[in-house]
Parts: sequence; structure tokens; C-alpha cells
Amino acid sequence: MSKLFEPLEIGRLKIPNRFVRSATYYALSDENGYISDGSIELMKTLAEGDIGLIITGYAFVLKHGQVFPDMNGIDRDDHIPAYQKMTRAVHDRNSIIVMQIAHGGSLSTTAAKGKGDYVAVSLTDTVPDYGREPRVLVEEDIQGIIEAFGQAARRVEASGFDGVQIHGAHGYLISEFLSPAANHRKDKWGGSLENRMRFLIEVIRSIKKNVSADFPVMIKLGCRDYLSERDGLTIEDGQQVARAIEKEGISFLEISHGLIDKPFRRKAVKITSPDAEAYMLDAAKAIRSHVSIPICLVGGMRSLPVIESIIDKGIADTISICRPFIREPDFVRRLKNGEKKQVDCISCWGCINPDKEGKNRVYCRQLEKITAKKETA
Repeated sequence: MSKLFEPLEIGRLKIPNRFVRSATYYALSDENGYISDGSIELMKTLAEGDIGLIITGYAFVLKHGQVFPDMNGIDRDDHIPAYQKMTRAVHDRNSIIVMQIAHGGSLSTTAAKGKGDYVAVSLTDTVPDYGREPRVLVEEDIQGIIEAFGQAARRVEASGFDGVQIHGAHGYLISEFLSPAANHRKDKWGGSLENRMRFLIEVIRSIKKNVSADFPVMIKLGCRDYLSERDGLTIEDGQQVARAIEKEGISFLEISHGLIDKPFRRKAVKITSPDAEAYMLDAAKAIRSHVSIPICLVGGMRSLPVIESIIDKGIADTISICRPFIREPDFVRRLKNGEKKQVDCISCWGCINPDKEGKNRVYCRQLEKITAKKETA
């Protein structure tokens, strides 16, 4: 049998295969982050698809870190009962589920467009224009966010999740601290790489302090920025960060990007050939040689030969997939049964579709078109 279907140990966890459902926003919570029955049904469907490890859509740890109005939340204890229903549903199907927790930083669109607090690491040209300027974090804010990550992780464990993943990528708050393009601070949280990674280190320590000693703490790490017109976090910086967080007890590292611009974004669109797949492969190779913990590669894997090659060569221990599971949540089971060798997803980015009221709906637009044609034929 393919190595893709061999188990892997991640701390105290043993996942049954090498497929990870990457944390994916699914627009099924209310404005305060309380999950719906639809969220639980989605996790049930994924669990029935034989995915080795499911990671939920990101959940904000504080209200001023909320990116979307229907983003999951984990900022209060009264979120726990609903998440307990979710984890029970997944465990009843013999699957493993981890929650991703996050703070959106200056990309917290909902916070920016609302009347509440809106914050950023620094005021730089990386801060988006949402019609209002964010407030620069002061020491008290930073300590409060660090504590909020720890309390969020406590709630994650109390909810029955099998681990917690920190969102440390994609230009969100942790990415902003790490990147010299976004972090122009002159205090102990900015300047040198040691100072810029201090926030992430303290977040990890806060989490470890608030969960059981063997509770798996994972991360999606933006191991480098992809910026064509300014200096950002380099892959050499990312290697140092990866080494440091392994020493702090991180048990699983998902390789992703930090801040990006348009040239890099184009790599992630219209992936229709093997040459366009695995667009962060070089980053994974660079990090692989600097850590001993299991690593996971995300970014455009679509065909069995490419996926198997990455695992067989030891470049990554697992493969993380996002958009294809929106269209084909049973892809792994069908692959295992020999029914498929290629996902149908072409990375058209037609996953988030606003309805007439402006609310986001997450589904495959291409699949809807195909279904509509069949119904009218």
C-alpha cells in the first residue's frame, strides 16, 4: 500500500494516513463566532471521508482579531458546549480533529469595519485600507493577546479537540510580528529576528501553560514572505523560527507563507498541471533539514504522483489540502479505494460566494455549474 496510507505519530496522536484537511474558513458561525449545526455537519462529512487529520476553520481568540463576520470564535467559555458536540461527532466516526486559533491583526476586516477596537503591530504600507487606521499595539495589549491565546487553547482542550494549531501565517498577527515588512517596532517586540519572534514564543508558552503537558500544540507557520518590492521574512529567518519553536514544544509544523503580493498569488490560481502543483515545495525542503518534528506541506497538491513523490522523498510527512475538500470531501476514501488519482479542483478560487444579502457561502462554483447543466440537459 502507498506510504500515503501509513500511520504517523504526532506527539501522543497517531493519525491513520498522511492527509490533512488544512484549516479552511467555512462561513457557518454567527457574528460572535458561535458555530452552527451546519459546522458540525461539515465536520461529520469530513470525518466520514477518511481524512487522517482534520483542522477546523480558524477561530478568533479576541474580538478585535475577527477576520470575517461569520468566522469561528473561541474567545469565551460559552463556546465550549457547541464545540463539544462537534468533537463528539468526529470522534464517533473514529476521526481526529484539531482546532486552529488565530488573531487577524491588521487583516481583521470585521474589526476594522465595525465600531470596536482595531489593532496592528505597526503602521506600515502592509496595513490594508479598510477606511480607518488601526491602533498600534502597546505592551498591555500584547500581553493580553498572549494570554488570550493561552485561554483559547484551554477552551480547545476542554471542548474535546485532539490538539490545537496556532495560525502563524498569511499576514495575520503572528506573521506581522515576524515580518520586517510589517513590524517596524523599536521595542523588544521588533527589530532583530529574536525580538520579532518573541511574540510567537510567548504565545506558545502561554498555550503550553494552559493545557495538559502532552496536549499536542501545532502551528501553521509562514516560514517566509513572498514580496517582490520590499524585504520580508526570509527562508533563513524561517529556519531559525522553526528551530526555536520546536524547542518550545511544537509537535507538528505546517509549512505555509507569510506576507505575499500579486506575483505569488498567481501561483495559487488555475492549477491544472503537475508543474504548477506544490508551489511551496522549496520552502518545505529548506525547513525539513532544520527540524525533527513532523512537517506538513500545503499549497496546490492536486495529483497522486506529485503527492506520493513528496511523501516518498521525505520532503514532508503529510500533505495538507484545502479547496479540493470543498468540492470532494470524500477524495481520500476514493483515492484509497483506487477510484481516483487526481482531484477535480482546478484552484479557480470560486469557493467563497456572497449571496444576495452579502453573506458568504462556501461551496465549489464549478461543481454548481456542472450540476446546473445536468439538471437543465
